[in-house]
Amino acid sequence: MLLANARDTDAAMAVFDETFQDVLAALGRGSFEVLDAALIEAAKRLRLIALKQSIEQVPVIAITGEIFVRRDGLSRQYLTEYLAAKGFATICAPVAEWVLYTDYLIRKGFYGKNRTTWREKIGAALKRNFMAQDEKRIKNRLSASGLTHATPLNIDQIIMTASPYLSPQLGGEAILTVGSSMREVAVESCGVIAIGPFGCMPNRLSEAILNETMKREDKLLCDQHNHHLRSMLRQVNDLPFLAIESDGSAFPQLIHAKLEAFCLRAERLHAHMLANRYAN
Repeated sequence: MLLANARDTDAAMAVFDETFQDVLAALGRGSFEVLDAALIEAAKRLRLIALKQSIEQVPVIAITGEIFVRRDGLSRQYLTEYLAAKGFATICAPVAEWVLYTDYLIRKGFYGKNRTTWREKIGAALKRNFMAQDEKRIKNRLSASGLTHATPLNIDQIIMTASPYLSPQLGGEAILTVGSSMREVAVESCGVIAIGPFGCMPNRLSEAILNETMKREDKLLCDQHNHHLRSMLRQVNDLPFLAIESDGSAFPQLIHAKLEAFCLRAERLHAHMLANRYAN
């Protein structure tokens, strides 16, 4: 958001980097109270950064896909910075998504050959409870900056959204990519980019599914009672989606051309989202 919307990008990123180091130092102390205080201070400092326009006006792109490639700047060829130069902020699917997914697999009995004992189930439930509380507390603190939202991840809803297209018993990142992409587009973001390593089977699988399902009808099936969404998508059929394979090399000219077309489609959907928001 700062890369795309700060009035002085260099100054804003300097504040961000310094604040991030303070949070890491607090995290290294091993005390949640110390971390909590650092997060409160970080939100205060970030909130003071001057922005070009309100957060609601900034189009947002969701980046999903393989867990390493989507988080590594070199692997994704600094896609965040590329989109920011065009005015888009990006939300990259967090590492916590995978942590919650592995807990989901254990909870549903999809992981391992042996059944989980009742002691392990109780222990896992307690861990999930503490994780959920900490996630909510951390996101609430950081949302005070005005740059992020406080909505916690709901892995069950992500899996449920993707389950009509992919069995939950098929472990791997494909179901996460499909579920999070379908849930976020036209609600939290105006477009989705799924990026993965060259020849990655889960990424190929999710690409094949999303190329067919990123449509108005499939999106409305995810949220059948959302009348505002139905109204907003009345003139939209294809939802902006782009799958990218990365081997660490610079993106070829074909990918850049696809990115340009993707950004134009995302801008149009963002305009529809803004119009619908103001109308309601």
